[in-house]
Amino acid sequence: MNTVRSMMSAFFLVVVTLSILGWRWAAGLPSPKLESARAVLAISALAAAGGIAVIWSAKSRSSESH
Repeated sequence: MNTVRSMMSAFFLVVVTLSILGWRWAAGLPSPKLESARAVLAISALAAAGGIAVIWSAKSRSSESH
């Protein structure tokens, strides 16, 4: 189970990293596009961070039976 959690966490960390890079890239956009791009990137980063928190806070079913 920890292998799956680690792989999912790695994917979510890639999403967060791409969101950070996109945030910096969006700085060159005109104002209306900047605001909407950054809103989408912030939502993506927060969702990925929340996914990591949920993955690691959940108990595996096999550990509950022992």
